[in-house]
Amino acid sequence: MASTKIVIIIPAYNEENTIGNVINELHNIVGSSIDIVIVNDCSKDNTSIIAKESGVHVIDLNVNHGYSKAINKGFEYATFELDADYLLTMDADGQHDPHSVNKLLSQLSDNDVVVGRRPEFARLSEWIFGRFFLYRFGISDPLCGLKIYKSSIFKDYGKFETFESIGTELLTWALLNRLKVNEVEIEIRDREDEPRFGSLIKANLKILTGLLNTIRFINKT
Repeated sequence: MASTKIVIIIPAYNEENTIGNVINELHNIVGSSIDIVIVNDCSKDNTSIIAKESGVHVIDLNVNHGYSKAINKGFEYATFELDADYLLTMDADGQHDPHSVNKLLSQLSDNDVVVGRRPEFARLSEWIFGRFFLYRFGISDPLCGLKIYKSSIFKDYGKFETFESIGTELLTWALLNRLKVNEVEIEIRDREDEPRFGSLIKANLKILTGLLNTIRFINKT
């Protein structure tokens, strides 16, 4: 794995309170051999400035595209500009313990995709989403934002997401094509600000809609 290039992609929108600490912790834990790409999704605060001062790659989007489209931009940059072999996604809000990154990296040699598994779900809709994936594919936490993919999967499929799947479309495609996917338990910290999905009712509706969209995708594939 010495010559394997791993790039961490972090979408960020108004995360000035956490992005600096997230980057610094990653540098301390994984070192400088792994590139970090911050996709600044048209933040209104100092997210971009803080990220640039931390010495990482920063992509500034001039329109707020949302989580999945921001990741897609990061994947394109990491794959075609940085020549990444693996693409790791994590959140900018500090919920993902950077030590968990090493847990995913330890599984690379045997898998095409590695998914983080949180100790508990924040919402009923996440549990329902997870139950469906556990029954269908044996993966219990498809909504976890901490994942790592072989870049060849992104090249083969062409997009991270083409429909509203709550960031699970590429994972679903990999599972449907019988690629090797594994889960590892990770640590989660408390979020300091408002959830990105909004209110509880809005979040549950969005997640359940994403599940229905994903089921339609599975049925037509």
